[in-house]
Amino acid sequence: MTETDVVMTIYVVLITVAFVISLKFASTTIQKTGTFLPQAIIAGTLNLVFMIAILIGWYLYAWGINEFLFFGGIVLGVGLLILSQITLYIVLFLKRKQWIQTYNNGS
Repeated sequence: MTETDVVMTIYVVLITVAFVISLKFASTTIQKTGTFLPQAIIAGTLNLVFMIAILIGWYLYAWGINEFLFFGGIVLGVGLLILSQITLYIVLFLKRKQWIQTYNNGS
């Protein structure tokens, strides 16, 4: 396994971790506050900020190595960013009733 393979794997793992952190944040705050839309927007923004930081990290790593590696990683990152945001909002919308019910039962 080359250094590039290891870095690409870490890149994808960090993107996945950013998604999971955003989802966990939204889950916890929706269950505690009972408000869906503000918490979903905050979770989406949190995911976006993490993803931008990860893309900047990729830029700093890959820019001096190879332009094909750089652009390939950027395309992969932007694609996963879009997929991550869409998936986050779909999961939040599908779990919305369950989490609000948890909030109502706890109050």
